[in-house]
Amino acid sequence: MLLERTSRRVSLTRAGVLFLDAARRTLSEADRAVLIARRAALGELGALRIGFNASAPFIPLIAATMFAFREGHPDVDLTLTEVAGAAQIAAIGDGLLDLGFLRSPARPAVPAGLTTRLILKERLLVATRTDNALAIRTGLHLSDLTDQSLVVYSSDKSGGFTETLLELMRTAGVEPRITQSVREVSTLLGLVAAGIGITIIAESLSSLQSAGLAYIPLLDEWATSEMWLVHTDVPSFLVQRFLNVLEDAGEGASGKSAD
Repeated sequence: MLLERTSRRVSLTRAGVLFLDAARRTLSEADRAVLIARRAALGELGALRIGFNASAPFIPLIAATMFAFREGHPDVDLTLTEVAGAAQIAAIGDGLLDLGFLRSPARPAVPAGLTTRLILKERLLVATRTDNALAIRTGLHLSDLTDQSLVVYSSDKSGGFTETLLELMRTAGVEPRITQSVREVSTLLGLVAAGIGITIIAESLSSLQSAGLAYIPLLDEWATSEMWLVHTDVPSFLVQRFLNVLEDAGEGASGKSAD
């Protein structure tokens, strides 16, 4: 019995009080569930899993997008995972990642259901010690690197960048003399500073200034690197929110450049 009735009033029994409290909590949880569902549908809640290669965070557009997205979506769990290129595509196709940033010399081959968009095309640079004879040059060709010892990023971490680089060198008639292969970008530049050899990097990585290093642009027309974004053909609300932020960041960067 939930109600106790007399000729003058109706009141809740002890069971009625407990029932009312439970009912109120149930209604409150239901309202909260509806609000959560609405916010999730609008891309304001949930988890966003992003794959990236080692150099992606050093690209101003990508860094600005990450910052703006976190600022604008504080309740979204943003998970960033460093994954090599081909593995990124597989993970997005399997639903383990929502989108990914990867390097490729051309548009990446992706299975049905995935799409790609070019984020950036940038020049390749030679990084060398300032006491190397190459350091005084304002520009270099790949053919100038004959007999230079080379430090490279490990193939299993480079997502195809190293393989493409070595192929470019061979096309230019230079047989690469690899003296060291490393798994961290900081180690790559550190070994160059230590005189182990030169290395070739994408221009965005030159923001990692290291004492005693000079960066010289490669002048060969094909000595470039491209950063691509991969996601599903039909993005979720949360992925679409991220894409919108990326576009806004790109427009902002273009505006500043125009100024």
